[in-house]
Amino acid sequence: MDFKSACYETLIVISPTVSAEEKNKILYNVETFLKREGEILYIVNWGKKKLAYFINKKKYGLFYIFYCKILKTSVKKIAKQITQNENIIRFLIIKITKKSKYYLDERFNIILNKRNND
Repeated sequence: MDFKSACYETLIVISPTVSAEEKNKILYNVETFLKREGEILYIVNWGKKKLAYFINKKKYGLFYIFYCKILKTSVKKIAKQITQNENIIRFLIIKITKKSKYYLDERFNIILNKRNND
């Protein structure tokens, strides 16, 4: 078994009918759990997007992406934790290649530099 940490992208889709307080609670719980299992590199709020198909009679979802560095053995724990919340209607966890991580680092550094110059 490989115990080296790797970069993963964790996408969650939250039901658009939840209150702002409940949404913040969900994000806090996911963020806390990911921090406990490893290190969060970036968090991206994609906002409210139209779904490709209806999920639980919902046409839209609130999309959030967490880029994190975690152990390979933690992926199943994270998936289990996410599936326990009925307000998260879909999720996806994928491993990021070194090339993709380099691209993300470049992209986010450029965005951060532009914000600092304004």
